[in-house]
Amino acid sequence: MSQTLALAEIKRFLSNPNPEVLSISGRWGVGKTYAWDETLKEMRSTTTLRSYAYVSAFGLRTLDSLKTAIVQSTVSLDGKELEPTVDSFLDHLTSVAGARKLLGEGTRKSFALWSKGVSTLPYVGKLADLLAPGAALLIRKQIVCIDDIERAGDGLNVADILGLVSSLRERKGCKVVLLLNEDNLGDQGLKYREYLEKVVDQAIKFRPTAKESAEAALDATDRLTPSLSAKTVSLGIINIRVIRRIRRFFSHVEPLLAGLHEGVTEAVISSIVLLGWCVFEPQLAPELERVRRFNQFAGFFGEDQRSLEDKKTDLIIQEYGFQNFEALDALLLAGLQSGAFDNAMLVSELSKIDARLRKEDVQVAIGRPWSIFSDSLDDNIDEFIAALVAVIEKYGKDMAPSDATSALSFLREFDRQEEADRLLQVYVAAQEGKPREYFAAQHDRYSSPLDAGIAAAFERRLKAMPLNRDPGVVLLDIASKDGWNPIDIEFLASVPVEEYRALVKRLRGAELQAVIVAALRFDEIHGVGTHERDVSQRMQEALQLVAAENALNGMRLKPYLKATPAPDAGA
Repeated sequence: MSQTLALAEIKRFLSNPNPEVLSISGRWGVGKTYAWDETLKEMRSTTTLRSYAYVSAFGLRTLDSLKTAIVQSTVSLDGKELEPTVDSFLDHLTSVAGARKLLGEGTRKSFALWSKGVSTLPYVGKLADLLAPGAALLIRKQIVCIDDIERAGDGLNVADILGLVSSLRERKGCKVVLLLNEDNLGDQGLKYREYLEKVVDQAIKFRPTAKESAEAALDATDRLTPSLSAKTVSLGIINIRVIRRIRRFFSHVEPLLAGLHEGVTEAVISSIVLLGWCVFEPQLAPELERVRRFNQFAGFFGEDQRSLEDKKTDLIIQEYGFQNFEALDALLLAGLQSGAFDNAMLVSELSKIDARLRKEDVQVAIGRPWSIFSDSLDDNIDEFIAALVAVIEKYGKDMAPSDATSALSFLREFDRQEEADRLLQVYVAAQEGKPREYFAAQHDRYSSPLDAGIAAAFERRLKAMPLNRDPGVVLLDIASKDGWNPIDIEFLASVPVEEYRALVKRLRGAELQAVIVAALRFDEIHGVGTHERDVSQRMQEALQLVAAENALNGMRLKPYLKATPAPDAGA
């Protein structure tokens, strides 16, 4: 039964003046007690019976202790509070005929010693000895709520409790509500169901929807509630305590999210809700190890070896939107399990995610003009041109030279030459601070030529930038290791031909041969990239310049030079 229907039944129960027993069963943490308390507060002024007692059977070992607890907890619904106090206990005792004789005239003076509330009153001494045997005599014509029946201590069984409940209804004119988790009654479950029809007038299953539980657990004024609620509802979490605990743990991370991309917050929420459910309600959530090893492509390739249970679990995780267990998940899980997060590690990981998401946003923004161009046949040229202008002005630093070339070409094609010239300067200025490798390799990265203005500006930048490394040292290192890394190759591809010429002119002996061979070998290796080919090409051009200086150098370098194609005889 959903929370809405359960609340309606509780209201009916409280509105009916006749003695009655209502049983509300549901899993722990779903809000049974909260729903009962709130409904009673709402209807306290209209109930026929004006006294109320709430007791928990948790840990109680005897029926006398349960009766005594009911007496101690009884309060008047005409008062301001539903929580019992010493004074409310004394008022209840003295309002019952004969109660003074039970405890004697010194009762109030004795109870003044316990000023912290009824919960501190000991079940020992003369008071308890006098009260316990006659406690049942003091329970009459009132509302009684007995909670946690399944957690009663050894010695107090379900049959005893239901026997007392039956007596309270039949002989004492009481209305009794029982709150319990029937699934956790264990061996006493059969006894409970046996007595249920005889004692309980109405039994309801309290099964709130995930949406109802989220609304009960989360603050409606919290700006993050919509995101948290959407995630808990998606997983079908109905345990209010679990949802509140997840929110409490998230509050520990929340200060670290200030100023970061909104997507970082969403990533943390998504992870902490799933992992929090696994940690705090493991009997219902997916196994943590299954989440750790989750593969969104499981079963796509080859024979699917997963069990039916694993397939169901994976489907829950997949439909939730979880993809892979990553570094952020590991940090959050460690914090959930230990009770404290490693803030330094979290800050580092959150910063990485923030940078990645912001970069993705920039790429989406850069791609917007091309979406306008290709997504429709609308007459929206002004919108398209405005997008081209905006993207260069705002994201020029992040635009690839090829994208800038395309944007400038479109502007010129639409007779926006002045605007294209202005944006060319904007784009070139935005590249300030980038390494020489960026300006040197522009022709190698793209399939079509760059805008002439961009290429010329890059060349000027390159000539004005000094070499920050010795190309000879880099080539000798490649020769000695018989291997290379992309950073070295990008640098060598940025070295002008004149620098290669100067390099071979100053080296001697084995070093001279080593650098020439190391550079030229890239032209012979199958599958290398354009940067590697460019290193060979620049060295080849440099050698040709040196060979042309004199006949002797021509003979020295002839083994390294490419043969010049013979002229066509028919030309």
